[in-house]
Amino acid sequence: AALPGQPHWLDVAGRRIRYVRQGEGADAVVMVHGFGGRLENWALNQGALADGRTVVALDLPGHGESSLDVGTGSLDELATIVLAFLDALGIDRAQLVGHSMGAALGLLLADRVPQRVQSLALVGPAGTGQKISADFIRGFIGAREPDQIASLLRMLYADPRRVTDALVASVVMYKRREGVVEALTKIASSRYGGTPSGRSLREVMGSVSTLVIWGLEDAVIPPPPPGEFKDAGVEMHVLPGCGHMVQEEAADEVKRLIDDFLRR
Repeated sequence: AALPGQPHWLDVAGRRIRYVRQGEGADAVVMVHGFGGRLENWALNQGALADGRTVVALDLPGHGESSLDVGTGSLDELATIVLAFLDALGIDRAQLVGHSMGAALGLLLADRVPQRVQSLALVGPAGTGQKISADFIRGFIGAREPDQIASLLRMLYADPRRVTDALVASVVMYKRREGVVEALTKIASSRYGGTPSGRSLREVMGSVSTLVIWGLEDAVIPPPPPGEFKDAGVEMHVLPGCGHMVQEEAADEVKRLIDDFLRR
């Protein structure tokens, strides 16, 4: 999808971070993409959520057009950079919207600095106990040629027609940046371990107000059985006809669910 707004760059912890900011308001919403993703993954959602809010989407280190320096690649190090990014923008407290690995980052931040996380909206979240497709992760790291990349991208969608030539070309360009493979390898090699409080990421769910949205046909991180997180007070919606990129395949419904959740 097209870029949702004018891109900007910030120097954060010695790294150049690309981001897009839309809307104005006291409530700050920060959108974090998943492994191998970029801020454009929120292009169909960001503007729709910016009515009366400040909504920011960023490229994590090693992704999009941000610096490729990921340090150790650990989730904790990425979380430290996201915190420094919030500081640089003057965001003291945010409602975090995370997809896949970005959702895992949100959970870690909710444990590490709960005073700075107002709520969590998790889309196809990693780190909650559901098995992540190793074939996709390994394949995405190693893929360089358009046919290889197109085949992997089709794993992300229930409708393979969403994998357009333009999408493939943009990922090919990204994968050919010098240092991308090394950055992704470091991140993929980092395990989602315990949090600073000693809890698992799954145990953090519900510690702040939490919404979970999953695609029923998610082939990368399949959704759990119905009622899986009910004991934690988590609101969960599983949307039929959608894969891992549910925020694109059901953009209107995802927007409605997140918007209603953020207004409570």
